This record gives sequence, structure tokens and C-alpha cells, in this order.
Amino acid sequence: MINKKKDLYEEIVECLIQYGNLNREEAESSLLSSPIYRMLDDDFDDLGVLDHETPYYWAMEALYSKERPDWYQDRKLWPPPKEYLDNSKRPNKG
Repeated sequence: MINKKKDLYEEIVECLIQYGNLNREEAESSLLSSPIYRMLDDDFDDLGVLDHETPYYWAMEALYSKERPDWYQDRKLWPPPKEYLDNSKRPNKG
């Protein structure tokens, strides 16, 4: 994994821990079993696909998309919590 992808991986895991109420092992397992992880692989060249959303979005996608494909319509999950937006280095996508 290149450095930017490693950083993004860590940001997504941290979001899963903080906002998905998972421990680190559960968070990593959730991300590793999701299609999002394949985009973090070195063979996937288009980082722009990942950069168009926040790590919070990808964390919730990894956590909820299988059973709740419309998770982003749940106002408890989207837009991201104010705390995340206030502390995020990325622009608001909410």
C-alpha cells in the first residue's frame, strides 16, 4: 500500500472505531471484508475514486452497505457528525 493509501486506510479504521463503535480488530475486519479495501490495494491506481468522499463516508459504507445500501439516507449517519467535520482535514461532503 502506498503512503497515501495507508493514511486513508488508517483514517477509515479510526472512523469505524469512533463512529461505528468497533474495536480495532473489528474495524480492520470490517474494512478488509468490504469492496473498499480492494480500492486501497496497490494494484488499484485511481486514488481519485477514493478521494471524492471522506474517510467517514467510506467507513459507513464498509459498515452498513451490505445490509442497508441506503444508509446515507439515515440522518443519524449522514451527514457526518459535526465533531468529525470540525476535526477533519478534508472538505465537507455532507
